[in-house]
Amino acid sequence: MNDEGEVKAALYALFCVRAGDLDVDVERVADACGLAALVARYAGDIDAATVIVAHELVQEMPELGERLAEAGVNWTGPSEVEQTRDAALGVSLARLAVAETGSLLLAETTLADRAIGLLTGTHLIVCPVTALVASLAESAAPLRSLAGRSGGAQITLVTGPSRTADIERVLTVGVQGPGRVIACFVGD
Repeated sequence: MNDEGEVKAALYALFCVRAGDLDVDVERVADACGLAALVARYAGDIDAATVIVAHELVQEMPELGERLAEAGVNWTGPSEVEQTRDAALGVSLARLAVAETGSLLLAETTLADRAIGLLTGTHLIVCPVTALVASLAESAAPLRSLAGRSGGAQITLVTGPSRTADIERVLTVGVQGPGRVIACFVGD
């Protein structure tokens, strides 16, 4: 393994620890075929009749739709926010992952894609291994670039499942967003 590979391996290991502390499952697959099998497994585990898959993810991985169908996954892209509300499983694309916090940066260009990360019960977030950075400070330049792109972006930093506590400090997970988050890194 070269120096760059060793750095990415160390960042991945740190991300796994930080995300694990936040009750985020972390997975790693090599390609679209592996991702489709993973989506099929999670969809089966939670009895998701239809999986909502972000348009931008399908644009980044054009073969994903075919691989999902081959894996027996009934999937669709989000057409309206109402379609996504309370869907059992949604899959979207992270543009960046931050190892020190176990966070994933979403930068959707449409409200329909953004709804996946806000309204589904389980949110599987796909991130290229190459988009893993060490710290929030290292995310500043990519964040500026995403915010400045044509058409803008709706940017969200996801750090675990939705959590809220009442005045008596009773913690509830999944009230105002996904109750489960899964990070899936794609690539070697």
